[in-house]
Amino acid sequence: MLKIRFEDLYAHLDSGDDFIVELGEQQGIGSSSLFIHKHGRNILVDRGLAFEGSGADKRTNFPVGKNLEDIHLDVIILTHVHADHAGLIVPIVLAHPEAHVVFSAKTLEELKIVLADSLSIQKKEARKASILGLPTPKAMFSQEDVQLFLLRAESDFYEIVDTDNEDVCVSWEDLPGWDFGFTFSGHTHGAFISFIKSPDNVGFVVTGDICAHDQETTRGVLKVKESFLKMMNFRECKKIILITEATNGNRDRKETQDEMDNRLKAVLDETLLLGGNALFPVFMINRGPNMVIKLVRLGYKVFVAGGVRKTLKAEIGSKLFDKWTADKTVMLIQDGVNYEHQVKSASHGEYGFRPIVTSSATLDQGAGIDFAIEMLPNPKNVLISTGHRFDGSKMQEFFAVKDNPVELGRTIVLNKTDNRFREIKKPVHIRCDGHHFDYSAHSYRKDLVAFVASLNPEIVFVKHCTNEGFHGLETALRDSFGDKCPSINRASHLCLFKL
Repeated sequence: MLKIRFEDLYAHLDSGDDFIVELGEQQGIGSSSLFIHKHGRNILVDRGLAFEGSGADKRTNFPVGKNLEDIHLDVIILTHVHADHAGLIVPIVLAHPEAHVVFSAKTLEELKIVLADSLSIQKKEARKASILGLPTPKAMFSQEDVQLFLLRAESDFYEIVDTDNEDVCVSWEDLPGWDFGFTFSGHTHGAFISFIKSPDNVGFVVTGDICAHDQETTRGVLKVKESFLKMMNFRECKKIILITEATNGNRDRKETQDEMDNRLKAVLDETLLLGGNALFPVFMINRGPNMVIKLVRLGYKVFVAGGVRKTLKAEIGSKLFDKWTADKTVMLIQDGVNYEHQVKSASHGEYGFRPIVTSSATLDQGAGIDFAIEMLPNPKNVLISTGHRFDGSKMQEFFAVKDNPVELGRTIVLNKTDNRFREIKKPVHIRCDGHHFDYSAHSYRKDLVAFVASLNPEIVFVKHCTNEGFHGLETALRDSFGDKCPSINRASHLCLFKL
């Protein structure tokens, strides 16, 4: 392993050596962007962005190298729609018309939502800067960029695969001897694992994000199907190099899905008996639709707000979406002059007992703040967290207060902005209950070990994790493999590994 500066990358490209280097992930789980240089070819897997801090102090981290304009890219692979993997898909793809670009049909469907949302946020940030007399922030991409990207995507300019429904193998005439395969990863709709075979018969497996257990909207993937490996002749590789995530590498699941569902139902039924309501602040992609489906399956009607309104239809399909909205199983908040009235009505149970599923999971921004202001002071209500509680977030602060209660509750300060982008500090008294459910969309340690064992790689690179996640998976692999353990390495920011 060699720690480098980005400028050093050019010398390594000229050296003739094969190598991999992670250009993102400055802060552990972050902006994934893996660069593979093999057999004279350059392959980029993901180009994401990440966020540090929370609320008004939130900062954006980008992978190094801007859009790699001075480097010829032969292949660009985007494993799934989440911002930490595909947030910079538009500028990186448009900067490299020479590259073969691969992503999934479902990723494209959700990108249309995400990119429109990103453009809206950029406009708001520009307007905010103008009102406050600040320099206009540089846009990541323009409306014209998005239109060109989508036009090309829908004109078969890119390799769009349907890995949710079938395994795919592709090759290109200008890359003789190279084979590429893509199979569903279980993480979210459209997410896939990438398989790459070089002309000298070295195999690379890049998991992206992977989930071994079933979710409401997706089936889990514990091991890659042998039929797919046979289709690619992957077992015949002279060497297999695995690059895997380890978000949950330091822990195993404490509850089964059924146990969590039963516990969730008990909490909600108790809240119903008390005359309260439940607030589910979630991430709009994957987590939001999953929770809506779960709640309906458990027998509840749901109120949906924030970005989840936009992703729900994409993830559950038009037919079910239309049925649920028509029969009022799912009620969507409407923008406009009645928005605040609807927030208050839903929060105070005027639409009946309808758990509220809304962005954002951190409680730092988004519609979740509007509902939290109304609901947290009521001891009959409950807040349900289903995702990772980021350091410094208001969600983390809520549980710190909730877990150390005093008789009358405690106060947290939520950050709102008015229509002139002035920050409003809103003290909110916490008297409601709160529960966390580990409905993770990432494989846990035991399943990650099983996945590695099924491929029998010679080298394992671990990324997309904290230090604890890496060391947890490393220890588990060494305990499982013993003397036959493959080489295990932490593929962290700008650590170059010669192959």
